[in-house]
Amino acid sequence: MSLVTVPGKIRLCGTHAVLVMSEGSLHQAVCIAGDALPSSSGDMIQGLMARLDLYEGIAGRKFADGELAYDGRVWITSSDIDAFSLQERH
Repeated sequence: MSLVTVPGKIRLCGTHAVLVMSEGSLHQAVCIAGDALPSSSGDMIQGLMARLDLYEGIAGRKFADGELAYDGRVWITSSDIDAFSLQERH
């Protein structure tokens, strides 16, 4: 599955970010935990936008595998980023 972030649908919510992603008519809320957010001191939204390919790849894989949280959202943590990066190298 290839989820893509809907333009203008990135929000910071306390310690995490919420993105709305879509594929065709399907829309999926994706939460990025604080430990997976960019650690730059600049604009957080720009930091998120710079890493959208990474977040979209992880979200698409997790959604396709049925890895949804109790609230129906896909949650991305730093361990997901580590695992995805390892997988991409092999």
